[in-house]
Amino acid sequence: MLRQAPPLEATEAFLVAARSASFRAAAQTLALSPSGFSRRIQALESFLGIALFDRSGPAIVLTAAGLRYRDQIEPAMDAIRRATSALRDSGRGRRLRLATSHSLAVGWLMPRLAGLQQRHGIEIELVITRDAQVLRMGAADLAVWGGFDADADIVGEMLIELAGVPVATKRLADGRPAPVTLGDLAEHRLLGVRAPAGIWPRWLAAAGFFGEVPPVAMVFDTNDLMYEAAACGLGVALAVPLLVERFLQDGRLRPCLAEAVPVGMGYALYHSNAEVRARPVARVFVDWLRHEIRASADRFDRWCESAAPIQSLAPLAPLALAASEA
Repeated sequence: MLRQAPPLEATEAFLVAARSASFRAAAQTLALSPSGFSRRIQALESFLGIALFDRSGPAIVLTAAGLRYRDQIEPAMDAIRRATSALRDSGRGRRLRLATSHSLAVGWLMPRLAGLQQRHGIEIELVITRDAQVLRMGAADLAVWGGFDADADIVGEMLIELAGVPVATKRLADGRPAPVTLGDLAEHRLLGVRAPAGIWPRWLAAAGFFGEVPPVAMVFDTNDLMYEAAACGLGVALAVPLLVERFLQDGRLRPCLAEAVPVGMGYALYHSNAEVRARPVARVFVDWLRHEIRASADRFDRWCESAAPIQSLAPLAPLALAASEA
């Protein structure tokens, strides 16, 4: 049977574009990239077999057919939104599905969920993934991801720009004390994660290092595993706010330097669609999330300040790090 109606996401994009000053503004409303938004409009025009927008001038405007189509489908779309919102809220109450990474869920978010539920009556269903398809398909309402691919056809709102500091136990497994200068790092094994890759080189460059970048001796699948290895004395890890919090609290890891340096990435919030963005429960959750992140970032900064000041920003000496297999 031939499809008689276009995809709902395409008609939603059309109606938002019809009310917006530009495709770019409309894309931001739907948390889409400009290219992803344009593909939806093109798919709708292809389905209908007629142009809905006149693209010949400096601004994109509705054609006569586009005006008629807007006036005819807008009431129906509004009715669908109202019915969907009412049914969704009655069936799910104050529940949200949040996609995020394992490390952020276990190391930072999970210990706070009971407080969120008690204070605001919001229950969070965690979806452990970094696949943007869960948002496109509606399998998650929101997502919090770090280092997410900027070329994906969704756009996020930055929650925190991350700054990192080397961390280790007071005395490592080989008996040596933790490093206290950039130069000391040359004498220790560096620990890293598979994704996002390249954090150590970015941090070293931002810290003022201009020598040969040292190799990472051990690589782990998650930040949580990397911090656990550092807490066991296996080497020096690069700690960032939120992810290192439980190790900060129990004292198993200590900052080696007093200055946190940007790592060139951050955590961002993503909405699955405009309806989720408008839900009161989602707005309450996002406000709570931003407050908790600010509080954690402040604790991280105070924790870093407890370390000895950086004694040298000179480049590392020629390295004798013995790289081992991950």
